[in-house]
Amino acid sequence: MKFLPVLITLLLTPPALAAPGGRDVDTAATRAAQVLDGVLRNCPASFSAVGTAQKKCVGVSSSVEQARVRLGSVLGGELYGVWRSRDEQRSVYNWVKTPGGYVYLRLQPDPEGRAQTLAYLDLPPGSTAQSDTSGTPVGTAQGNGGAQTTPAPKSTPKPAPKPTPKPAATPSGSPAAQTPAPQGASAPQPTLAPVPFTRTLGVQSPRLNGADVRAVQNRLISLLRPRREGQGDGWYGPVTAKTVQDFQTANGLPATGRVNRITWNVLFSEGAKAFQARD
Repeated sequence: MKFLPVLITLLLTPPALAAPGGRDVDTAATRAAQVLDGVLRNCPASFSAVGTAQKKCVGVSSSVEQARVRLGSVLGGELYGVWRSRDEQRSVYNWVKTPGGYVYLRLQPDPEGRAQTLAYLDLPPGSTAQSDTSGTPVGTAQGNGGAQTTPAPKSTPKPAPKPTPKPAATPSGSPAAQTPAPQGASAPQPTLAPVPFTRTLGVQSPRLNGADVRAVQNRLISLLRPRREGQGDGWYGPVTAKTVQDFQTANGLPATGRVNRITWNVLFSEGAKAFQARD
């Protein structure tokens, strides 16, 4: 089945720095294209009735997950907390900080097939964008080619408070603030990490090495059951990735084998669960 542009319109709205405009969308799209080595292009025709006239699209050759990890690694604090999904991670969304405010950013499979992933950027609700506050996915109505124009909010939402330093913060007063987050989505803040989180760790060539890798390995060793002896060597290889997967599974996290900020926070929290390494 061809993937329709399921633009689930912003169940969460980040706090406004100011009123973002078309120039901010351009800035965010250019930044995303640079980070992802993507191509700025016209949005698909099926998106014509979705969002605002300022929307921008970027074609990306990597998968949705690869693009998400890359943006999280490079943009870091420019993103508003954790990534979210309403369709089992076929697509994910966040907001990226620009001089004028937060711009909506969504990654999904390219419905036209010209690239593997499409990055969609647009103004958030409360500016000139249209939104569906009922939680109904946009772009699935019958009779208009899969695109649906959703009604504008009856009143402009009040700006939410400024984002807190917590990466998993949820703006107060938004509809999603009353929706239970997926298990592991709101990670506790690290309390036991000997070094700060600075990058996403995973298997790559050349292999990652450093104090953060050693800290992860030593923390994993301390949580293994039955208890193990030894210390980490500081190199992130397949054995470390497999152990990370076992930890993630035991702690309700996606078993990616990569240590992003969420996995790091859970790993170095007091509430981290001990686990058994599987063969």
